[in-house]
Amino acid sequence: MDRIILEESAFMDRRTFLAVSAVSASIGATSLDAAAPAKLPPMTAPDGIDRDRASSLMEKFGFSLLVLEQPVNVYYFTGIRSGMHRLGFENQSFAVVAKDKSAPIRFITAQFPYYFMSADEGLAPGVEPMLVTGPDGDEAADAVMLATPEGESKTAREQNRRREILGAAPYYQSTEDAFKAALEGVDLSGGIVGYDTIHAHNLVAKSLPGARKGNGLDLAKHIRLIKTEREIGLMKAASRANIAAALETTGQFRNLGTLRNIRNHFNSQVGLLGNVPGFLVLNGAIDEAYDEDIVEGTAILIDGVSSRAGYHGDYGRTVFIGEPASHMIRKVKTIGTAWDEVRNGLKPGMRFSDIRVQGQAVLRKLGSSIQVPFNPHCVGLAHTEHPEFDSDGSALDLVLQPGMIISVDCPLLESGSAGTAHLEDLVLITESGSEAIHDTGNQIIIA
Repeated sequence: MDRIILEESAFMDRRTFLAVSAVSASIGATSLDAAAPAKLPPMTAPDGIDRDRASSLMEKFGFSLLVLEQPVNVYYFTGIRSGMHRLGFENQSFAVVAKDKSAPIRFITAQFPYYFMSADEGLAPGVEPMLVTGPDGDEAADAVMLATPEGESKTAREQNRRREILGAAPYYQSTEDAFKAALEGVDLSGGIVGYDTIHAHNLVAKSLPGARKGNGLDLAKHIRLIKTEREIGLMKAASRANIAAALETTGQFRNLGTLRNIRNHFNSQVGLLGNVPGFLVLNGAIDEAYDEDIVEGTAILIDGVSSRAGYHGDYGRTVFIGEPASHMIRKVKTIGTAWDEVRNGLKPGMRFSDIRVQGQAVLRKLGSSIQVPFNPHCVGLAHTEHPEFDSDGSALDLVLQPGMIISVDCPLLESGSAGTAHLEDLVLITESGSEAIHDTGNQIIIA
């Protein structure tokens, strides 16, 4: 068989990789940390979330109020990762968001966990805490805080915590009492009161028995679609660290030898660069318990996901273990050519279905019959966070809008001895088109 010569621009060889790995490690230790904001919540100071957009969408969908308990929604609307959520407790913390943008967003939670686990950073601008002290009697109890030993002074952190708690008074005996107080002065005007969990539903049903209720989970995803400048910055920082970890890991494939070792190494590199591991698909396997040796002369897809401050990086590439079969090399290069053309054509007004159609049209133009789905999904506080339904309840064929960040999955839909292949980048939709939020090179990596 004739030896296949790959264009240098299409891949990264091992010598180049050593230099890139060193640079990536340096970036991760310096500028990546500098790029991360001192305060991690995703809000754009000083205005918090885009209340104009939230109010407009609530009007469009017919909602007057959202009562949200899912941790990702509480975090997005309040800037707080509830300590109770982190510990696995449910029915403890809620964000209450009115259509009336002049009304503050209310964060209802237990007082002591807020004091002990959330008050150090406090809430985003425009959000008010409503704290439940949970007494045994008929009235709210005083706030509970840690005692300061006799003869010692309060630390700066303790002083800040106490200011946060005392400034949140009055306190409430129960979540229901706090919720009713949160509704004072809020015009519901017959609109739907939305919820995103069964606990949020029950809170609404008990406190507003005559209200029209509806599932607000999809509406919250609609609101989260368009990223603020601060969110875009967090996405870029998360993506840079995610890619640096992935590239450093691919440079160690031969030393690591097995899928399990590779996955564990990626997770450790992600942590060193300030991200939180999500998952790493390797050679078509996402199950962390599955393991196999890497095989010389095959292609291995990688699809690495990790997050920073809740915002996700998502990166897919193909790694050649030596020289794969010639037909696999051609297929991988075809995917790269097709994705480059599809990516350059992304723009506002396109629908998700248009992206899939365009991908297949490019493959036909290239004379290729390979199966690649070109499947788009929005990325942000979740790996896949786009809504499923439109305001009329119909299935949603999402229209691209400026401020969205999307991925288009380009895996090779084959499973054979030659291996697996994938390509994936994150793209920001702009006013006039689109731009990748990270370097899109190194579509093929040689291990």
